[in-house]
Amino acid sequence: MPILLLTFSLSLMFLIISANFLLKFIEKFSKRIKISPLIIGATLIAIGTSLPETFVAVSSVAQNAADISYGDILGSNIANICLVLGLGILLFPVRVGTEKTQRNNIIMLLTTAYFIGVLLAPPEWRKTLGVFPVLFYIVFLIIEIIWGEIGRFKEDKKALAKMPSSRGSTALYLVGILASMGGLLISSHFLVSSVISLSKAFNISEAIIGLSIVAIGTSLPELATTIVSGIDKDWKLLYGDIQGSNIYNLSIIAAFLLTFSNTDYQISPATLIVLSISTISIIYLSYKYEGSHIPRYYGLGYLALYVFYILRIYNV
Repeated sequence: MPILLLTFSLSLMFLIISANFLLKFIEKFSKRIKISPLIIGATLIAIGTSLPETFVAVSSVAQNAADISYGDILGSNIANICLVLGLGILLFPVRVGTEKTQRNNIIMLLTTAYFIGVLLAPPEWRKTLGVFPVLFYIVFLIIEIIWGEIGRFKEDKKALAKMPSSRGSTALYLVGILASMGGLLISSHFLVSSVISLSKAFNISEAIIGLSIVAIGTSLPELATTIVSGIDKDWKLLYGDIQGSNIYNLSIIAAFLLTFSNTDYQISPATLIVLSISTISIIYLSYKYEGSHIPRYYGLGYLALYVFYILRIYNV
């Protein structure tokens, strides 16, 4: 037990450090190529901070324990909004964008609705339906790039004009990004392994482990990115990472699980309700507070919803 606790602590510390370096390198990269931080957050950072979920998916399918990964991506999406964004809103004066933020939220809603629909469909349809999220994600990336180019002359024109140019090497920044992602991958491996071992020591089911403890563990990169970007007052990066991570989880990772796992995963009513409420609410906030700051009491509301969800799935 002491060794597991030490492994958990060291992995968590290394994961946060890796996330911090990832954010810094991508920030320099975005300044070098003059692309909106929201686009960078929704693509590069989102993929980087979703590597833990990706690793859990591959590992769980290889070990015939896909329920852990299904629970992980669903639980991570809930944690990203209720826990990560909730803390971000509570700690920082998060400002909502005026165009791309709202459009990315709609894409996130469509991705979430599609995945829920697949889980509710007959099991024999899932492998066929699992192909489409990959195509959807490719289209999403292309759209993000196009929006990024359009944003140079519209929404992000003033911000990019004020953004100081980085004099470093673009190739060096890319190497730094890849190295940071490697750090996230290694630390998440040991973190998730230690969390699963600790959870099994307390006799908790794999489904519950995936939805709660593993989901929280794999959402720590997003949390670290939120804290660092909040300190830097980079709201688009903060918001974009959460949006992009949720879209990635329910498209690329979901497609992998639907295609290669044989598990007939059944989404619980509590998970379905909380995921729907949190996804719809973030869209509501993006329109209600367009161009302004989200009041911090919404952060408390999200955190309260997350506590309720955890207590509900543990039947407390």
